[in-house]
Amino acid sequence: MQFTLWDILQDIAILGFLMIIGQFLRAKVKLLQNLLMPASLIGGFLGLILGPSVLNILPFSSQLPAYAGILIAIVFACTPIGDDPITKEEMKGIGGFFYQNTGILILQYAFGMVLSLGLLNKFWDLHDSFGLILATGYYGGHGTAVAVGDMFKDMGYNEFFDLGNTSATIGLIGGILIGIAIINWGTRKKYTNYVSSPEELPEEIKKGIIPKEKQKPAGKITVSNMTIDPLVFHLSIALIAAYAGKLASKFINSKISWLQIPVFVLALAFGYVIQFILRKTKTDQYVDRQTMQRISGSATDLLVISAIASLNLGVIKDNFAPLAITFVLGFALNVGWFLLVSKYSSSKDWFERGIMNFGRSNGVVATGVLLNRVVDPDQKSRGLEDTGITDLMNRPIAIALQVLPPLFIGMGGRYPLYTTLAMCAAFIVLTILALVFKWWTPGKMQGNQKK
Repeated sequence: MQFTLWDILQDIAILGFLMIIGQFLRAKVKLLQNLLMPASLIGGFLGLILGPSVLNILPFSSQLPAYAGILIAIVFACTPIGDDPITKEEMKGIGGFFYQNTGILILQYAFGMVLSLGLLNKFWDLHDSFGLILATGYYGGHGTAVAVGDMFKDMGYNEFFDLGNTSATIGLIGGILIGIAIINWGTRKKYTNYVSSPEELPEEIKKGIIPKEKQKPAGKITVSNMTIDPLVFHLSIALIAAYAGKLASKFINSKISWLQIPVFVLALAFGYVIQFILRKTKTDQYVDRQTMQRISGSATDLLVISAIASLNLGVIKDNFAPLAITFVLGFALNVGWFLLVSKYSSSKDWFERGIMNFGRSNGVVATGVLLNRVVDPDQKSRGLEDTGITDLMNRPIAIALQVLPPLFIGMGGRYPLYTTLAMCAAFIVLTILALVFKWWTPGKMQGNQKK
């Protein structure tokens, strides 16, 4: 059957319907409220069950898996546009949190590759890149899983898309469940400074519906709707950057056949170019950061629900055992990092800041924000602000780890081993820096905090 524009409308409408059902269930079902389950995740599971992978009731088009690749380009294109530069004041005392955030990022990549090449490949015939699944899904989330999965599709490893998105889904769910368990443990041990019980979480956070008296504007109107609607204005900027990334990727590949730069990387680059032009021409005052974040958030929700709904369960079944081992050890790694590193790398509010990083390292920043809000409802610990700063600082490292390992591992031979050793070396160097500059003081609490 020929794919038409009406098929796009049909797919998006079904995804939107599933998202609304997910929000309805979150608002009504106590279990989902206690689990802090995002509506996109609930809707994604409904789409998986009712879609082509299981019951095949919903009339999705054959292009459902392709939407994620476009949406991730929009997400990355929005990232720098309208953002403020980091100030010197914000950089003060950020070292410990930078190590928390960046250290677990590199360690997940290194640990996953060591586990896969050193152990799992002895029992199962796995692709050399299987070890990347841990960090791709846990730290990276669905966006990274889609981006890297698209890279591997071009390299002939189609299964990575489904495996990566499974990792992201498990990471997100497990991050919330284990995070809540850690919070319950922490409150009993009196590690928390601002709440004595997670039951104190506001109803609007639990249900996902904000009462009228607490509702806030989603953004500012920066251009007159007599000439152009403000949302269309901002969306146009994002789409230009995303499509420029697609054109640049295609152009580069046409000139250098062996070089396939992912669209999302170049979309991010053009986002920075647009932001530079806006600042130089002093037109950045007409771009509202909140509106760009809403566009990015909308694209992310659609990305998550479409990626889960289009999962190939056969691929997951074929790799169930090595996936299960990877996921369990991945959670153990993140919990260990929370207890051994987060505890000794913050000068104040270590638990509140550490649980933010724990959630962030199991999927998305939103998970960290949810867990942080449970123990720090008034945002006194600066966990959210410092996460934003460190994410900006380590973004080049994160992008490099998303792009370079697949390229090098794809060369075959001993390159997978060399890539793994390079990751291990990077983690060791960063840890040495953390010890030298006392970002991390193992066994010794920072500030006036008590064990």
